[in-house]
This record gives sequence, structure tokens and C-alpha cells, in this order.
Amino acid sequence: MQSEFSGDVMDVLGQLFEAGARALDGDAGTAESRPDTARQILTSARTVATNKLPEGEFRDRLLHGCERALATLDDDAPVAAEHCRAMAREVASRR
Repeated sequence: MQSEFSGDVMDVLGQLFEAGARALDGDAGTAESRPDTARQILTSARTVATNKLPEGEFRDRLLHGCERALATLDDDAPVAAEHCRAMAREVASRR
């Protein structure tokens, strides 16, 4: 099944969401840098989704996931990481 979305955009989004999860899981260096790194990554993912995906349910789901992850990353990094993984799975399922 061919995706209606550009492969390049889907690759970038998948990579960003996976990187966000890794940052929150502890692969980004010091504990102090993890939320900041994840915030930058999620902000980039939100921008890509907003600018490169057509309006619709898929884009809305990704934007909602970005907002949920951003809202929880300072207080509950494991939950924010799971939001990132869920969005990475969503992107992968649309390929």
C-alpha cells in the first residue's frame, strides 16, 4: 500500500520521534539536558508536521501527540517518551 505522504517527510518525522524518545530515555547526556533536547526535537517535529503534512486526522494526531509529550516531559519523562514512541509507530504504520 502506497502512503499518501511524502517518504522524505515520513522519514524525518519517524527519526525525530525516535530521537525524542531516546533523549528522554537517557541517551542525550546529562539529566539536565534531556528535557531540553527532547523539547527541541519535538518542536522540530511539530513544525515539520504543521508545514509538510496536509490538514487531516493524521496531522492532528501527530500535533496532539507533540503537545502531550511537550506538556509532560519536565514532570514525567517516561510518559513523554512513550508519546514519542507512539507517534513513531503511527508514522511507521502510514508508510
